[in-house]
Amino acid sequence: MKTSCTALLLVFLFALSAQARSPTVTEEKGNLVWVESNGAKRQLTSLGQDSQPALSPDGKSLVFVRKGAGRKLESASGEVDANEIWWMDTAGGKPRRLVQSAASDDPKKFLGALQAPQFAPDGKTVFFLSAAWTTSNAVHKVDVATGKVQFIAAGNTLEVVPRGDHRGRLIVQVHKYFLGGGSYDWYWLLEPDGREVGAIGEDDSGFRALYLSEEASAP
Repeated sequence: MKTSCTALLLVFLFALSAQARSPTVTEEKGNLVWVESNGAKRQLTSLGQDSQPALSPDGKSLVFVRKGAGRKLESASGEVDANEIWWMDTAGGKPRRLVQSAASDDPKKFLGALQAPQFAPDGKTVFFLSAAWTTSNAVHKVDVATGKVQFIAAGNTLEVVPRGDHRGRLIVQVHKYFLGGGSYDWYWLLEPDGREVGAIGEDDSGFRALYLSEEASAP
């Protein structure tokens, strides 16, 4: 009887765990694939040119990076790919281009080597990185509805805080210079408009443990 109860408990826990898993989107050979919580797959794109998918907070849409047509742009750090950022409904339908690469002598307006697209918590804005200066990329945002792109800040990494006390803010690694010479690359917490909230430090693991862990964000 005890063995039977234990077996039933294990089956229940396994079923509960399967239900708790959320669907995801992965990249396979340049195509995006929707993966259900039970492991079932559905291919979303088929051009073999797509990568870096990111789901919206409600799971109803996604953004991703699509390769350009082999064209290159001359940036401050050399030639980079003229790639693009696209949006699509996870239920299907035709993808829509959100951001197109663009050459510019102004690093804040240059758009190339686009990467790391991520939704804001409200799903209305997508943040991403672009090549910019010799020592730094740039953080931009694009309005999902209008396609309007706006420069936010210099930065070499990007993460949108999804929950907790700093929900919607950005973790960005910024290249800065000491007054007496030399440079450093610290992580900073930024507002969505690029204003600095404060320095996190050389390593952001302590900040993550304090504010981004599941335990820290639990009610």
